[in-house]
Amino acid sequence: MSFNRDIPASQRIRNLYHVFGPYIRPYIRRIGLAYIALGISVGAAALRPWPLKYLLDGVILHKTKWQWIEAANPHWMVLGLCVALVVIVIGESTAGYFQKLLFAQIGHTATTDVLERTFTHLQTLPRGMKWAHSGDLIVRLTTDVKTMRDLLVEYQQKFSAYLLTFAATVFVMARLNWTLTSLGLSVVPVIWIISFRFSRSMRVAARQKRTREGMVASVVHENLNGLAVIQAFAQEENERRRFREQAQESLEANVESSRLGGAFNRSVEVLSIVGTALVLGFGAMKVLDGSLHPGDLVVFAAYMNDLYKPIQNLSEVSVKFMDSLASGERVLEVLETAPRIRDLPGAGPAPQFHGEIIFDHVSFGYEPDRPVFDDLTFRIHAGETIALVGASGAGKSTILNLLLRFQDPWKGRILIDGTDIRHWKLRSFRRQIGVVLQECFLFRRSVAENIQYGKSDASPHEVRAAAKAARAHEFIQQLPAGYDTVLDELGSNLSGGQRHRIALARAFLRNASILLMDEPTSGLDSVTETELLETLKDLTRGKTTIIVAHHFATVEIANRILVLDQGRLVQEGTHTDLLAQPGLYRTLYEAQSEEKRLA
Repeated sequence: MSFNRDIPASQRIRNLYHVFGPYIRPYIRRIGLAYIALGISVGAAALRPWPLKYLLDGVILHKTKWQWIEAANPHWMVLGLCVALVVIVIGESTAGYFQKLLFAQIGHTATTDVLERTFTHLQTLPRGMKWAHSGDLIVRLTTDVKTMRDLLVEYQQKFSAYLLTFAATVFVMARLNWTLTSLGLSVVPVIWIISFRFSRSMRVAARQKRTREGMVASVVHENLNGLAVIQAFAQEENERRRFREQAQESLEANVESSRLGGAFNRSVEVLSIVGTALVLGFGAMKVLDGSLHPGDLVVFAAYMNDLYKPIQNLSEVSVKFMDSLASGERVLEVLETAPRIRDLPGAGPAPQFHGEIIFDHVSFGYEPDRPVFDDLTFRIHAGETIALVGASGAGKSTILNLLLRFQDPWKGRILIDGTDIRHWKLRSFRRQIGVVLQECFLFRRSVAENIQYGKSDASPHEVRAAAKAARAHEFIQQLPAGYDTVLDELGSNLSGGQRHRIALARAFLRNASILLMDEPTSGLDSVTETELLETLKDLTRGKTTIIVAHHFATVEIANRILVLDQGRLVQEGTHTDLLAQPGLYRTLYEAQSEEKRLA
């Protein structure tokens, strides 16, 4: 998924604020207070040069129309004007502090809300999205979402402050001397033209920079996950070269973004100096011929900074804004990716299952016009244990994916206890199915928390009972902190068999009437596999169980075996019956037996 770069920046900004604007609406009162503080701060800043004007024109040069200034004691007047300057600065600083504090609170809170929504939405998306790699998604969820804080609040505050300062400065300068004000404003249209010409290039460069950073993160993430394979095949040098290529492309994108930003800022700075020189030169001539008070020129000189500084700041913020705009669009890409599977209108909570499963003329494929199944039909009785057997790519794991509604069929229905599974709410439906996957994914949490994943409200007693049923209690007790031992990433401080037993303990704890297992003994030695099979027999007792298996030792615990070939059901029966007749099952069994004999 990608955004159309031909859409004008203004439209893209409106799109982003249409989506993310509601996140700052709950804080509208705080925003109002922040803008009041901003107004006080800008007003105080506009008053800052005036004590100096009165000091110069009224006290030192005696060229003011305010007679009370000239009549006052000059020493007391100097003291009073200095105190006034300090009071103005204190008022400006105090208001500025509260303004920044309020905007920071709003920004961080709103960003946390966006982060939570993005994370929650990410959990609903289909696995293996082609437009985003895992490392890139991590960058979107962390760096890009945090950068959006500036987009939602920080830049709004800065744009408002700069525009308000610019407007107040122009107003006061125009009241003092319209001719000098016009000279100062003469370079502003040129600055805006340059800003417009640079903005598109900076936006494209910022998005390219973010994309390259995501690619670098993807390479790092992939290498960390595949470190053992990289080391085993001695591919460190190739991976280093691959990383360097991606890092170099990221570097070039960053340099290009910085080059454009630097050129833009320097152009604005030069034009600001030209405008200041025009005002000071013309104003100095006016002072020499007596048509302008020196104090007015001093005020103008002070205001020139307030006139051009907001424009310079706006130019710098515009560069960063483009970066944040790119980040916002990348987050929006995630949020606008619709979940492939969702609750249908009128779906209700799933009842307690008995466990009968029917595939009724099901057709499905992962790619258009390339079906995995075409009119697949079979029935599994409640409490029956079924093994799915077939060559790789036959569609065994796809059956589990369809049962869990990771995908929906193109045609046909999948029924549990006579009801189409699409008629139930996803979460209530999945809570009634136990799952043991081929890869026993363990979280970097305590052993107890990993087991409790099967039933989040389980008591410590239930967790221990499930561990005992999975025959995991003994080795857990020997861990440094027992059930409170925090596992390493992916459970790497446990053996393969121990990880499988933790996964089985989850299934025991859920105690669902339907159990799905995908290669539950994959990657285990024969001794561990034999021990685990005894546990599987206990786990499947009284449950409707579907086992995807390549190892025929696992298949033998099934009541019935379904043999699949290229998405078609070609054989079914018991292990003994299928061995007694020629066909795919016996061919696969004999091939595996021969592999074991040769090994």
